[in-house]
Amino acid sequence: MNLWVLSAGILGLLTSLIHIFAGQVDPVRPFLKADLADIPKATLLACWHMVSVTLIVASGVLAYIGSFNLLNLNIVVIGISLTFITFSIVFIIVGWYFFGHRTFSKLPQWILLLPIGGLGLIGVM
Repeated sequence: MNLWVLSAGILGLLTSLIHIFAGQVDPVRPFLKADLADIPKATLLACWHMVSVTLIVASGVLAYIGSFNLLNLNIVVIGISLTFITFSIVFIIVGWYFFGHRTFSKLPQWILLLPIGGLGLIGVM
């Protein structure tokens, strides 16, 4: 068992639940009520759900690899970990564009995404 990678997977699964359930309340419902054409709404809602699938699958893979310490899949862990780190950087950059230094409180998603990537990378070192 690789506790670092397993921890990354578990944190990722918890983050997935937060995304799916809390995300419906805050960003998704107000967005769907906004005065936009149906095509942009449908496209962005599909993207939201693709993110949900990505979070669940990637986190499940990390949890599985960590549970069985599958050293031959370290490159997969590295790829997923770098993806989560990149996701956190995207939130910081986009947040900075909209909110400046307040991005850290306005778009705090990076706080969960960065540790998932970091735990995964520590686990393969």
